Amino acid sequence: MFHVHKMSVDDFAFAVRLTDTMNWNLVEEDFQFMTDLEPEGCFIIWDESERIGVATTISYGKVGWLGNVIVREEYRGRGVGSLLVKHALDFLIKQDVETIGLYAYQNKIPFYQRLGLEYDSDFIVLRGKPDSSSEQVHQREASKNDERKIIDLDHFCFGASRRKLLAPILSESSNICYVDKEKGLIRGFVVAKVYHEMAEVGPLVCQRGYPDIAIDLLKAALNRVKGLEVVTCIPEKETIIRSTLMKQGFSEAFRVVRMFYGVPRLNDCIYMAESLERG
Repeated sequence: MFHVHKMSVDDFAFAVRLTDTMNWNLVEEDFQFMTDLEPEGCFIIWDESERIGVATTISYGKVGWLGNVIVREEYRGRGVGSLLVKHALDFLIKQDVETIGLYAYQNKIPFYQRLGLEYDSDFIVLRGKPDSSSEQVHQREASKNDERKIIDLDHFCFGASRRKLLAPILSESSNICYVDKEKGLIRGFVVAKVYHEMAEVGPLVCQRGYPDIAIDLLKAALNRVKGLEVVTCIPEKETIIRSTLMKQGFSEAFRVVRMFYGVPRLNDCIYMAESLERG
């Protein structure tokens, strides 16, 4: 008998072992972060007394995100994944979420379509080490006073406030954030989250019509993470950003598709994802 329960600290080691089978490079601290953000919305599915799958969610008011969905290989094709995803979707809907997004592998599109999600757009995950010879650009590091305006710009682009996600990321001293500011208004920002020997660049948000600003912000972040293995997730349509990363020695790792349950609430901005797990 399959049953779904809220994830606890005791489940983190299992979640890491399971996601390692897909080379997601997650550690127990990642699941601690997710459960801190959404304590009731991260789940383990069991077969009697045996853990067999994981799903995490996060809600941002009317928008939610579904991430880290994985089931042990020997249980796939037996309805376990559908049961787990339906449970996660039901949780978000009960939080008054109206639009739910996720990034899915391309071969999983039919699976999620059967559960009511629809294709939105293609994204590319890129990996690489920034070139030590990258040109210097002059963008200002964000200060604490910029936090509200950064969150407001992200809200405009994403369609909901991600304050509960961005505030702890911006306050972490090891992370990096640059902003482009004119007459007190922030036209764009980028965040690089720095871990032990790697970094994740994203989100990057910039008003549409300012591609030069977006590229300068990206270069500023890359200059700060030279020598680290860097991963980032970008829309396929952002060809200028992709070209910049390729010139820095990045290469395509894999592709995903963004899908939505409900009507997307996005505005047209230059955008790089915060993560596959959180939008």
